[in-house]
Amino acid sequence: MFRVAGIYAVVAWILTEVADVVFPALQLPDWTVTFVVALLILGFPIAMIFAWVFDIGPQGIERTEPLAERARGIPHPERIVYALLVVAAMGILAWFLYPQSPEGEQRAEGPRDSIAVLPFANLSQDATNDYFSDGMSEELLNLLARVPNLRVASRTSSFAYKDQNIDVREVARQLGVDTVLEGSVRRQGDRVRITAQLIDARDGYHLWSQTYDRELKDIFAVQDEISAEIVKALKVTLAGEGEGAVKDDARESALARVAPTDNVEAYQYYLQARHQFKRRGEEAIDTTITLLERALELDPDFARAYSGLAAAYVVLPGYSGEDPGPYYDKASVAARQALARNPNLGEAHAVLAQIDSDRWNWTDAEAGFFFATSLDPNDPTAHHWHSILLRTAGRLEASLEAAKKAFELDPASPIINNNLAMVYLSLGYDEQALKYSRSAQELGLANVDGGVAQITAARRGDRDELLKVLNENPNNAAFSPGFFELVLDVAEEPSRIGELEAVLAQEDFPMPEAGRFQLYTFIGQPEKALEIAMTHAGPDQPAVDLGTIWMPEGAALRRLPGFPDLIEKVGLTNYWKQYGWPDDCRPVGESFQCGFAGMVSAR
Repeated sequence: MFRVAGIYAVVAWILTEVADVVFPALQLPDWTVTFVVALLILGFPIAMIFAWVFDIGPQGIERTEPLAERARGIPHPERIVYALLVVAAMGILAWFLYPQSPEGEQRAEGPRDSIAVLPFANLSQDATNDYFSDGMSEELLNLLARVPNLRVASRTSSFAYKDQNIDVREVARQLGVDTVLEGSVRRQGDRVRITAQLIDARDGYHLWSQTYDRELKDIFAVQDEISAEIVKALKVTLAGEGEGAVKDDARESALARVAPTDNVEAYQYYLQARHQFKRRGEEAIDTTITLLERALELDPDFARAYSGLAAAYVVLPGYSGEDPGPYYDKASVAARQALARNPNLGEAHAVLAQIDSDRWNWTDAEAGFFFATSLDPNDPTAHHWHSILLRTAGRLEASLEAAKKAFELDPASPIINNNLAMVYLSLGYDEQALKYSRSAQELGLANVDGGVAQITAARRGDRDELLKVLNENPNNAAFSPGFFELVLDVAEEPSRIGELEAVLAQEDFPMPEAGRFQLYTFIGQPEKALEIAMTHAGPDQPAVDLGTIWMPEGAALRRLPGFPDLIEKVGLTNYWKQYGWPDDCRPVGESFQCGFAGMVSAR
């Protein structure tokens, strides 16, 4: 009998584990696992009765010989003991098959307050439905990002793990979150099955899971229902009971929203466009614009489509190499159309702020970024663009803070890593600059120019390494052999500047004014750099990288008597008066003077 009980417990445990793993993969509802466990528990006393009545011996299965009863109608004490043992064993088996929830253990330790939403797997037969599964993941991510006290890993970081077979605990460690939400979407005709699973990053246990079978007659109602149920369940698990818990009214307020459009087909175009936009590249951005224009033809009041169109127009010149002016005009019109329909779209405000920044409308850009990050504090792009503005204006410590915030929200973004490297480089922290520059390259940064490696090698005085980096840079392939040898010779012997100027004066020499401005700044010729800046500086003339001015190598330029005239020309003086002076400059009477920030030095 006891042998049968032990065998039954082992087999029941194996069946429960198999069901817990296999049933979700087969898209079976969650209650099917519970049903299996209940059957196993109810089957235990039946198995024990058979073990009591029958014996297995050399002759096969035989009925157990009945015991002599002490009195008719009075149960034998062994039967009472046996019954009690069966009841106790059922309780132990139930506890064994229903282990203590990790959720309960975590609540004793404190609430989980961070989550990553991984891209839901597309299990549909049509692979082109990726845009739908990705769109569902993004909607959940955006809703979760609005829940108070819950930190959500950005879309870019989470989607970096798309189609990668990586343990969720490792994903959580890399993204710095406590929990991971993953799932799948199977779409067939007008029906969709969505499975969502919340996993504890500490031990890999499932904290919560659910399967939804719905029709797609109204995609927005489906989306809202699923999102609300998932976020409600996440609230229970993530918020806990103590201080900082998300209140019901706060959660409901965070989830309240209006359907983005009444036209399902327009929304399908929008999802496809966002899918293309995340791919980047000139062709993908062109496709994004086409899809969003189709969406707007179907619904001219689709605010999100206007906002997405504005973002596409802003980034396109960076890939096509075209004059950004006309595209900025289109982006501005689209962003304002979006805000006319929904004034709380942070993306649209960030686009307008970026346009103002590129056009040197500094005060408007600062106000725009502040408003954009206030509306959507979890948008890494707004913080990233704001950091670039602050670095350009010489407010390096503030730029570092914004760059760190962007990195915290999106540590897997190559462009955000690269900007963090540039801020550290501007502050003179070379080791940190090299660290994040390497990360940017490992993450797939396009158009790597090797600037960080070049400048840090120069600061170390490593001539051989510097020449190696310069000559191996594909962007420098047009320069004649020995050119950089001459440049370094002039940096060491300024009296040879005439030789360099003779080379630069050659007809069709492949170095634009922007490159010459940086060259003169870095080899210790600030007067010549200032002359180029005063002649060519302007928002429509990329001859002056204002970020170069605030590097340690620009200190001599900042101390020139004519430097305030340059700052007045680029329009930064009023910005400083309103939002704060650079780390290296202070107001002096009606003007200002630079050279005060001792921390801004090569180190």
